[in-house]
Amino acid sequence: MLKPYRTFLVIFVLIMSVLLFFLKKYNDIIQQDQVDILVAKNIDIINYEITYQKKHALSLAILFSKNHNIMQALKESDRVKMKKEVASLLSNIKTYTDMKNIQVQVHTKNLEVFFRSWEEKDIGMSLKEFRKGLVKVQKTQEPFVSNELGKRLNIKAIAPIFDEKEHYIGSLEIIISYSDLQKKLHSFGMEILPLLDEKYLHVAKYHASNIKLHNYVIITNQYDQKLFDLLKENVTLLDKAKHYSIYNDTIITMIPINDMNGSAIGYIVASFKNSSRYFSYLPQYQYDGYIISNHENLSIANKEKTEIIIK
Repeated sequence: MLKPYRTFLVIFVLIMSVLLFFLKKYNDIIQQDQVDILVAKNIDIINYEITYQKKHALSLAILFSKNHNIMQALKESDRVKMKKEVASLLSNIKTYTDMKNIQVQVHTKNLEVFFRSWEEKDIGMSLKEFRKGLVKVQKTQEPFVSNELGKRLNIKAIAPIFDEKEHYIGSLEIIISYSDLQKKLHSFGMEILPLLDEKYLHVAKYHASNIKLHNYVIITNQYDQKLFDLLKENVTLLDKAKHYSIYNDTIITMIPINDMNGSAIGYIVASFKNSSRYFSYLPQYQYDGYIISNHENLSIANKEKTEIIIK
């Protein structure tokens, strides 16, 4: 009587083992799909924020280039007047927006440095030998924005300046570092390290003394120390051939920083927690849509705040 029972038990165990095997395989596929979706979503968020910063920088460059006082200061070679006007504009931007790391450079029509908001050296220096974006704007006389490599690697938006008779007299450049991008992505649970390939340091001389990470240099002054240490100890995580890597609960992905010719000159290394895929919420992008004057009540702006949920 026991033999049929044992045979049934063996068959039952075999069937359950096969079912558990396929269930595990199915679960692994589901888990992998969830990770792929999380990585794709976060890469989309990073690219969206980079595009937003580029558009914002280009808008500011165009607005500044149309400023009558800036045009007159360049036309009259009046650097004192230029400094006063640019300082006033930057003060307003930093007061009423969350963009704190903006710099302005003005060039003559011969692509020589006329004014810099962050320093007064190199006035009169020619930039046409290594600034392809400036040469492009000089030739096309149209606005342009890119991740341009100069003495630093950052977002550079350039707009031509015309006088009253629509004659090209120079250009204005808005420069934005990756610091604001770091802060924004940190609020979404992501950390980034913007890296420049060290082989470009002969051009990007301002980064020569920056902290090095294997074959790269970090192009921001502040960065997440835990992410740096993780990458320093695990060079395989900086594998450009992989879509992403996972170390314990941390996902690492590399987004290329391409120059205006489409060549990768560096990478934005992004990290976020694998466990974040279990949360149902998505980051919220906020647009205040309101510039508050000193005489208005802050509560009005709070009422009119609009939130855009990226789905």
